[in-house]
Amino acid sequence: MSYFEDPAEFAVADARHVLLAGDESSVGELADVLALLPICARGQVFVEVDDAASITTLDSPGRVVVTWLVRAARSGEPGTGSRCARGQAVARATRAWASEMLDVDGHDAADYHVWIGGETEHLTGLRNDLRMTLASIGARQRSSSVERASH
Repeated sequence: MSYFEDPAEFAVADARHVLLAGDESSVGELADVLALLPICARGQVFVEVDDAASITTLDSPGRVVVTWLVRAARSGEPGTGSRCARGQAVARATRAWASEMLDVDGHDAADYHVWIGGETEHLTGLRNDLRMTLASIGARQRSSSVERASH
């Protein structure tokens, strides 16, 4: 399981499962990473933009889904009536996906490659949360394999 700070370091050759996310400031970097993924890669890309006019085409392998999140069409914190802040929609969607998909039986934690682009409070918090989640999953899988080996 790998979390990459710099998209240039993203180890695409062995990227079997990917989670990529960012806002409009990282669309170019997302496109660069997607262009290098192997055809067998699977995963999810979340891209948050201000409005529908900002949506472009991002080519990806057939099993990598690109989801565009339009900030203008979303609310901020539930129950507040506030507008969606930059990075908030992509952080919310990425956390939801990760909670369901990252810790799946039958998938080796080492198969996952994660990169989060953009520089907002929401995205910084998301990066920190994902680092902790990935470390926890990896530790749990290592512990489980040691336990199985000792029986």
